[in-house]
Amino acid sequence: MKKLYYIFLLLIALGSCKDNADYPFTGKDAVYFQLQTESYYWTRTLDSIVYSFAGKGVDQDTLWVRVNLAGEAAREGRPVIVVVDEERTTAEVGLHYEALKAEYELPGDSVYVNIPVIIYNKDEALENKQVVIGLALKPSEALELGITERLSCRLLISNMLGKPTYWEQTIKYDFGVYSRRKHELCMIELKRDFPVESSEYSNQRAMWQVYGAYMSDYFKDNYPVKDENNAVIEPW
Repeated sequence: MKKLYYIFLLLIALGSCKDNADYPFTGKDAVYFQLQTESYYWTRTLDSIVYSFAGKGVDQDTLWVRVNLAGEAAREGRPVIVVVDEERTTAEVGLHYEALKAEYELPGDSVYVNIPVIIYNKDEALENKQVVIGLALKPSEALELGITERLSCRLLISNMLGKPTYWEQTIKYDFGVYSRRKHELCMIELKRDFPVESSEYSNQRAMWQVYGAYMSDYFKDNYPVKDENNAVIEPW
């Protein structure tokens, strides 16, 4: 019954979130990276996606890198070229990620495409370090390059669990004191990690408050759960 109660609250929270449609861009037919996928914040320039395998229990995953069209959608598909920027890359192809395709396709009647980057958890060194995959857009016959500040980006990959930078300002009011063990259990129970950007968290605050209440009861029902320093994780 308790889980049904939280599911009910979560449905209410999700229903209260604003459903923003994809913003239709106009101008020359060009492309650029759009890492901030919340349409309300689309003008914010993000140059990195941070990903950790920690707590996920998977050997590989796919990061979806969004490329937006600045211009008019066409009926036919058009090639989008994304390459690895070797000067900004420390990851090894085959060990940390799968080689990219020569080109991808912006579908017909679409103003964006999500580029799949398959990443691997094969390297034990990822438990102690972060590797970088630098990506860059190149012009194709059909599409020019768009916004100058958004023609390159980085994927930061590790198997380390890091404290979200905005935990003390926002998350702690819903999830209490931070610990790596708490973070890991939240990921396992909720089947998701905290957003990289505080704006994304704030935009879904009602949902995360429900999740926070659920996790507090989780630690109460399984008391005592110890963190990485052998201290009890107290419900909040």
